[in-house]
Amino acid sequence: MGLPRFIKLQGNKQFSYTPIYWDPEKEARDERIRGIKQEMGVEVPSDPNRSTIKRGSFRTAGKKAKVKASRTSNIRLLVILAILLLLAYLIFYR
Repeated sequence: MGLPRFIKLQGNKQFSYTPIYWDPEKEARDERIRGIKQEMGVEVPSDPNRSTIKRGSFRTAGKKAKVKASRTSNIRLLVILAILLLLAYLIFYR
């Protein structure tokens, strides 16, 4: 008594998650070993342009960018203030 199916329905999608374990001590140890080998000249870096991303590096980069931005805005404010004071001096005392 089955009716023919004209529309084929997709089955449920499977999700397989394999957890990744991150060991910061092992990463720091490997970094120290790599640095010591480079100092001794045993190991040549495979890619000199490759930088390692360390925990908190994005946070420190953001802080540096904020400091630089505030410094440039302070300098700009001082320049504008000096120009305004010069204009005021020229208008009122000449």
